[in-house]
Amino acid sequence: MRLSTSTNIMEDVEKVFDVISVEECIEACAKVGYRYIDVNLAGQGRPGMPLTQDDWMEWAHRIRTLGDKLGVEFKQSHCYFYNSGDLTIADREYHEELVRRSIIASGILGAEWMVMHPANIKDEVWYSYEKSLAFNLEYHAPYIELAKKNGLGIALENLNEFGKNRRYCASPDELIELVDTINDPAVGICWDFGHGNIAGVNQVEALRRIGKRLKATHVADNHGVTDEHLAPYYGNIDWKEMIGALNEIEYKGDFSFEIQFFTDVLPINLRDDILTFTYKLGIHLLSLAEGE
Repeated sequence: MRLSTSTNIMEDVEKVFDVISVEECIEACAKVGYRYIDVNLAGQGRPGMPLTQDDWMEWAHRIRTLGDKLGVEFKQSHCYFYNSGDLTIADREYHEELVRRSIIASGILGAEWMVMHPANIKDEVWYSYEKSLAFNLEYHAPYIELAKKNGLGIALENLNEFGKNRRYCASPDELIELVDTINDPAVGICWDFGHGNIAGVNQVEALRRIGKRLKATHVADNHGVTDEHLAPYYGNIDWKEMIGALNEIEYKGDFSFEIQFFTDVLPINLRDDILTFTYKLGIHLLSLAEGE
C-alpha cells in the first residue's frame, strides 16, 4: 500500500475555506514526507476555485509540474460531486461540466483512479433500489468512456447513511453489484472506512467480498454517528482489523487520508506539526500490514 492524503487536509483553517492553496498544500505535504497525494477536485470545484475558471486545464498542468518537481505522484483523485440523482436541479449542466473537467484534470495529473459518488434515487415512497441501479448504469457510462480516453479508471465509493436516511451503495453488496454489472476493468471500488462505520457495516467482511475490485480508499475515523473525518484512532474503528483485511485481500493502492475535520480546527502556525503527525501515523498504520 501507498500512504497518501487528500489535499483537503489543508483546505480549511479554523473552519475558513481556501486560506491555503492546493499548491501550498502539496508543497507542505511533500515537505513532511508524503509522496502520494489525492487531489480533491470537489474542493477545487467550489465557486471561484481553479476548476471553475477558464484556465482550468493550465492549472491542472501546473499542479502536475509541481508534483514532478517535488517528487509527488497523484495516483488517486476525487471527482467534483453534487446531488446528481436530483433531476430537478436547475443548473445540472454547470455541475456536469465540473464532473467532465474533473476527469480530464485527473488524466493530466496522472491519476490511475478517480473516485465518484453513486447517485441515490428516491421515489414517492422511499429510496428506490431498482431506480438507483438503473440510473447509475446510464449516468456513469459516458464518464467511464471519457475516463478511459484520459488514461484512468473510475472508483465508485460506498456512501454513508444516517438512521432512516437510506442511500444507495451504502451497502457493499449494492456497490459490488453495480460494479459487476458495469463489468469494465476501468471501474472499481473506493472504500470509505468512515462511511462504512456510520452505516454499521462489518468492514472486514465487506473488504473480503470486495476483494480485487478495491482500487482506492478514503481513510478516516468517527464514532459511528456522523462523518467526523477524524484521524485514525480518534474514533472507534479498529484499525488493526482494517489493515489486516486490506493485507488479506492484497490491496496495493493508496491508503489515503480524508481527515479534514481533524485538521481544520487548527490555526495555520500549527499546520506543519499536524502534517508531520499524520504522516508518522500513516507510516505506523502501514507497518501493521508488515506485522511490525
